[in-house]
Amino acid sequence: MANHSQQLPGAVQAFWQGKALFLTGASSGLGRAVVEALAPLGVHFGLVSRREALLAELSDRLADTGSRFWYRAVDVRDRDALYRAVADFHRQAGRLDVVWANSGVGAKTSWRSWDWDAVETCLDVNLKGAIYTIRAGLEVMRPQGQGTVVATGSAASMRGLPGSGIYCTTKIGLHYFVESLAAEMPEIRFCILHPGFVDTPINQDMPNRPWLMTPQKAARLMLTAVARGRFIYIYPFQMRLLYRLVRALPSRLYLWGSHRTVSRASREKPEKQNQLS
Repeated sequence: MANHSQQLPGAVQAFWQGKALFLTGASSGLGRAVVEALAPLGVHFGLVSRREALLAELSDRLADTGSRFWYRAVDVRDRDALYRAVADFHRQAGRLDVVWANSGVGAKTSWRSWDWDAVETCLDVNLKGAIYTIRAGLEVMRPQGQGTVVATGSAASMRGLPGSGIYCTTKIGLHYFVESLAAEMPEIRFCILHPGFVDTPINQDMPNRPWLMTPQKAARLMLTAVARGRFIYIYPFQMRLLYRLVRALPSRLYLWGSHRTVSRASREKPEKQNQLS
């Protein structure tokens, strides 16, 4: 395995060296890439995912890196189980330096293809599960008087995107939750990360993924942003520019453009279906 930490700037490595990190969604995608990047830095990991076998495989593979690994199968929708996991990891590690709410699921929630199970899962995992994670971490960090809270959002929080209303709601809701906590707790560092398209299972069925990047590159960008004290970090830079442009559009202009996009997609879809048949 490549030593991804060698590609982190020295000051970034110094920030993460020896940290006690509790991370949800650690078994795949961005979470797994974060663990692999930090493993050579002597981090004490508390790893949570629904898939314990993948956590065990990851921990065993990185066992010789000098980091320590604690892991547990937890569904972030289970508030009590998540609180117990944070408390047990804190008890073992002796402190909690960083809590990272990273678990997330995608959901296509167009009005035309509404699925209540998908809607409720998306709300429960992306928003409520993140709130449970952050709240559990803060109950340890506030008495310590210090700590860092990281939340993985999405560039989809830029506006209410057609066909993705619930997913966008969870991500902008998470953004505002973290922002409100940051305004309330100056002694705690907060960082909300809004990735563009990263090559992970959550989006691999999408036909168009502009400015796609690997999880390894995304992990380096995120770890650097956290270490440098960024509160909001949108990446890659092309997505950051688009995010700011779309956010700045007047509602009338944004809706006009969205209607044209949806109308064009509706006309093209039958043509593509005919080509495939």
